[in-house]
This record gives sequence, structure tokens and C-alpha cells, in this order.
Amino acid sequence: MYIKKKYALVLLFFFLSQTFLNASEKIAFIDVDYVLNNSNYGKIILKQLETVNNENIKKLSQKEKIIIQKKDTINKKKNISTKEQLEKDIINFNTELEKFRSEKEKILKDFTLLKETKLDNFLEIINPLIQNYMKKNSIDIVLEKKQIFIGSSNIDITNDIIKLINENSNNG
Repeated sequence: MYIKKKYALVLLFFFLSQTFLNASEKIAFIDVDYVLNNSNYGKIILKQLETVNNENIKKLSQKEKIIIQKKDTINKKKNISTKEQLEKDIINFNTELEKFRSEKEKILKDFTLLKETKLDNFLEIINPLIQNYMKKNSIDIVLEKKQIFIGSSNIDITNDIIKLINENSNNG
């Protein structure tokens, strides 16, 4: 029992000493999603992505309507057409349906790639601004707000970074 207490005391001392050693580092956090949604440059990116997405939805929706119409036409002709003609129509329909699905999948992949590229570019542009802000304010570490359970609002630099981005986008 004495050994367990001694071991627990050594562990407690170790963890407390680690906390005191790292306490000199200045830490801040940022909400990158909020910066993206509220900075001028982020709003431009989101607007571009929304436009592309709406165009994709419109294009796919039109093609889907055509496919539904063809399906309805086949169903209406079921009792009238010959068996061979019906089979031919069904094969053509299935081919078009598969083509539509492939196109839809490609559009989704392309949009996902475009979105990732735009967001990566956004992060590349704001990264130097954040690094300069860190230097000026002697900040050692900036964490993403999503990764923090709880923190003081005094170390949230999100609004400061939004102001810097907006100033930079107006000047450049």
C-alpha cells in the first residue's frame, strides 16, 4: 500500500511539473469555419462553390426528369409494344440510367475536388496572415476551436484574423 501511494505521489509531481514547464507558452485558438463564413474572401469562395453546386443540381435535375419521362413512356408502352421492342427500350433505358449515374458520380467527385482545392487555397492565403499575427502578439501555438473542449474567450483570435483578412483583401 505504501508503494502505491509513493508511486501516485511521483506521478502527480511529474504531471504538475510538466504543466508548469509548458505554462510559459502563449496559446490561442481560432474557429476556421467561422473565419471562412465571415471573412470577405471566405464569402467569395463560398459563393463560387454555391454557384457551381446549384448549376450541377440544375443540370442533374433536368437529366433526371428526362430519364423519369423515358421510364414512364416505357411503362405506358408495356401493353402496346412487342416483346422485342420492349426489351430493346428497357436495355436503352438501363444504358441511359447507368450513364446518368456515372455522370452524377463524376460531377460529385469534381465538385468535392473543387471544394477541397478552394479551401486549401483559402488556408494557404490566410496562413501567412495568422503567422504574422502570431509573431506580433508573441503567440506560440494556435489551435483549431473544434479541438478545444473549453477555453477562455480572451485567447480566441478568430475576429482579429477576420479583420486582418478583410483588410488584406481590400488592400490587395
